[in-house]
Amino acid sequence: MKPGIAFIRGIGMFGKRNYSRQKILNCLKKIENRNIKILGMYGNDNILFLKGESIHYATVGRKIEKSLEKCFNEKFYVTTRAGSTLNGLVKNIKN
Repeated sequence: MKPGIAFIRGIGMFGKRNYSRQKILNCLKKIENRNIKILGMYGNDNILFLKGESIHYATVGRKIEKSLEKCFNEKFYVTTRAGSTLNGLVKNIKN
């Protein structure tokens, strides 16, 4: 499985849409299967996950959006990135 990060837009901004990390994780555990494993969170708007070879990062993002919308009854927007992409970005920042 390959690592990825999902960035949830607009959570906790300016005191609005504050959801606890535990509530978000409980919600996202519902989408876990053989192709998606939620590892945890950094802050309350960055989700660490593993994805299988047969699913695209964007598909994981859509599943996260739909799960959050169902749990919290409002619209969510999620951007996903591969772990390798983030490693490359961090490496370039350090240089």
